[in-house]
Amino acid sequence: MSNERAILCGGAPATSLRFGEKNPLRLRMYGSKPNVHLSFEDIRKPLFREIPDQFLDLIEIATYVYCADQAIVRDGDVLQGMGDDWRRKLLFRIPVRKPDLWSSELVKSILVDTLSFLSEDEYYFEFLPLVDGPAFQKYLFYADQVGNDSVPEEVVLFSGGLDSLGGAIQEAVVQKRRVALIRHKSTPKLEKRISHLCAELGKKATSTPPMHLPVSINKKDKGLNKEYTQRSRSFLYASLATTVAQMFGLSRIRFYENGVVSLNLPPSPQVVGARATRTTHPQVLNGFARLFSALAEKPFTVENPFLWKTKTEVVDLVTKAGCANLIRYATSCTHVWEMTRLNTHCGMCSQCIDRRFAVLGAGRSGDDPAEAYKVDLLTGVPDKRTKGEPKTMLAAYVETANEVSKMTPVQFFSRFGEASRILRHINGSADTVAMRVFELHQRHAKEVTKVVDGAISAHAADIRKRALPEGCLLRLVCDSSASRTPQVQVSPPPATDLPPNYIWKKGQCWAVRFHGNEEKIYTPDTGFYYLQMLLERSGTWFSSSELDCAVSRRTKETIRASVSAGEDSTDEKPSIFGKSDAGEILDKDAIQSYRLRIEEINEKLEEARGKNDLAETATLETEKQWISSELSKAHGPQGRIRKLLDERNRVRNRVCNAIRRALKKVEQYDRSLSEHLVKPVLTLGHSVCYVPRDGITWSVAATPPQGHS
Repeated sequence: MSNERAILCGGAPATSLRFGEKNPLRLRMYGSKPNVHLSFEDIRKPLFREIPDQFLDLIEIATYVYCADQAIVRDGDVLQGMGDDWRRKLLFRIPVRKPDLWSSELVKSILVDTLSFLSEDEYYFEFLPLVDGPAFQKYLFYADQVGNDSVPEEVVLFSGGLDSLGGAIQEAVVQKRRVALIRHKSTPKLEKRISHLCAELGKKATSTPPMHLPVSINKKDKGLNKEYTQRSRSFLYASLATTVAQMFGLSRIRFYENGVVSLNLPPSPQVVGARATRTTHPQVLNGFARLFSALAEKPFTVENPFLWKTKTEVVDLVTKAGCANLIRYATSCTHVWEMTRLNTHCGMCSQCIDRRFAVLGAGRSGDDPAEAYKVDLLTGVPDKRTKGEPKTMLAAYVETANEVSKMTPVQFFSRFGEASRILRHINGSADTVAMRVFELHQRHAKEVTKVVDGAISAHAADIRKRALPEGCLLRLVCDSSASRTPQVQVSPPPATDLPPNYIWKKGQCWAVRFHGNEEKIYTPDTGFYYLQMLLERSGTWFSSSELDCAVSRRTKETIRASVSAGEDSTDEKPSIFGKSDAGEILDKDAIQSYRLRIEEINEKLEEARGKNDLAETATLETEKQWISSELSKAHGPQGRIRKLLDERNRVRNRVCNAIRRALKKVEQYDRSLSEHLVKPVLTLGHSVCYVPRDGITWSVAATPPQGHS
C-alpha cells in the first residue's frame, strides 16, 4: 500500500520487515553519513547534568518520528473526511540504549497509543540494542556569552505564537518565576522575528529574564521536507523539554495553549481529525505524562495552564501585564513559506483566523496591524477564498460560533460528541468538567459574534450598497443568496420515524424521548446506564449489586460471586438480605492469605525494580493495589472486619444516588417524563425496579439506529 512505510533509523538493518521493505526511509543521527542533525543551543555549562540513557533514547526517537512525519507524504482526499491513504502506517526500527525498557509492553503501548491519537497514523516500533551510541554532549552547544545561570523553576514550551507568548509572560513577568523556554528552530525565516520577540520579552521581565534554549533539527536531504501537517511535532517539543527538565532536576513541563484549540472541537465540518491540531489535547498530554513517568520511574507532569482560557482572554492577560506591544512580534500563521516582511500572516489559515478574532475581540487591533495580514479577516478576498476550502471554512467558523452562542449545555454536547469524550482525560467530576467545557466554548463563540456584530455596524453603509467585495466575511454573513454563501449544516433535521419512547447513547451523551415529544440530550452520567437497564426490563427487580456490576462491565464470574454471597437476583421477587448480621466480607484465613501475597509481591517488586523491568513492576503494583483495596474495604473505622451488609449498603447508596442524580437532570429538561418516573422507579431494600402504571414500553439500544446518530 502507498501509505505503508518502514523507517530504518541509525543504521538498523532492512531484513525481515513486516511491511514497507521495498522503499524504506533511512534516517541517521550519528555514525557515517548522518542525514539528521540535532543540537541544543546556548546551554550554560554550570547547569549541565548528565541524563539517564532512556532520555537520550527519547530525544532520538522523537527526532526520528518527527523527521519521518515530514518526509512521508499523506495521500488521499484530505478535505472530504481524510481517506484511508491519508492515515499512514509507519514501522520504525530504532537502535536504543535501553532496548528492554522500550520494548516493554507498558512503555511501547503508551508510546503507540499517544502518537496514534496525536497524528491519526498507525505506529509500529521495533527496538534494537544500540552499540557505541553517542553521548548526550554530542547534541549540546554551549553558550559563549555570560548569561542567566540560575536554575529554572519551570520548563515551558515556546513556539513564538500568541499563546506561548502569553504563557512566557504569565511565568516570567506576572509570577516572576525563573523559567527556561524551549523553542524549536524550525525555519530560518522565523528566527529573526522570534529572536527579537525573546529580546523584547527579556526587557519586560527584568528581574527574572527567561533562559532561552533553542533546539534545531537540520536535515541534509531536502527530500526529507515534503509533508506540511507535522502532527507529531508536539511529541518532539515535549521530549526535548522533558530532557531539559531532567537536566535541571525538575519533574514538570508546561505547554501554554488556549482551551478552544487544545480541546480540538472542529470549528467547522471542514476542520476535522488530524487537520485540527491535537498538540495539547488533554489525552495527548496525559499520554506524554505517563510515558515520561515510566521512563523517569517517578511521577512526571505535563500540563496546560491555559486550558480554561479563550484566545481573547490570553490577549487580555498579555495586555494587563503591560506587554501588548509584543503581540505584533508573535507569529501564529502556519503558512510560514508565504511570509514577507510586510505580510507576516496569511490571514486564511485557521490559526490566523483564531488570532485575528482574538485580537479584535480584546480591542487590541492597534497592537496587531491589519497590514500584517495578507488577507483582511473582515473584508479581504483573495482568489483562494472566492471558492473552495478557505471560503467554506470561514463561513462555517462564524456560523458555528453563532449557533454555539445560543446553545444550552445539552444542545452543545449533542452537537459536539467529541466534547464528552474528553471528560475522562481532565481531572474533576464529569458534570463539573462538562460545564467548564461548555462555558469555555460559549465565551469563545460570543467573542467571535461580538467582533462580527461590531464589523457589521462599522460597515453598515457598504453592506447596504453591496460595496464590499463578494466572498469577504461580512458578505458571507449578511448576503442571503444561496449562490454566494456556502450552506453549512450545523445540526441534522429531527427524525420523524423514531419510536415514541426511547433511551440510548448518542456519542457519549444520552438521548431520551418520551410520548413522542422532542428528544432531550443529557450529558454523560452513570445514572442513565442504570435507568436504561430498568426501562428495558420493566417489572424486573434488580439488586443494586447487579446493576453496579453490569454498568462497571464486570465479568459474569464477579456477578455470580456476589449472588453466591447471599443475593437473590431472580425476576420473581426483590432481592432482600434478611439478616442484619450477615457474614464477614473476608474471613481471617482470606485476610492472612492476602497479607502473605503482599509480602511476596514486595519481594518481587524489589527484584523487578533492580532489573528495571517496568512491565513486571507495573503488573505487580496493580495486583498489590487491588489487594490493598480489598483489605481496606474489608476493615471498618476501628479496624474491625466489615460485614457483607456494610459493603452492600455502600453499593446500594452508590447506585441509588446515581439514579437520583439522573432523575434530577430529567426533571430540569423534561417535566412530563420526570412526573412519569417519580413513582414507577421503586426501591425496596437493596433492590430497584421500574413498574410503569400505564403499560408503557421503551426502545433501548446501545446506539441510535442507523441514520439517527
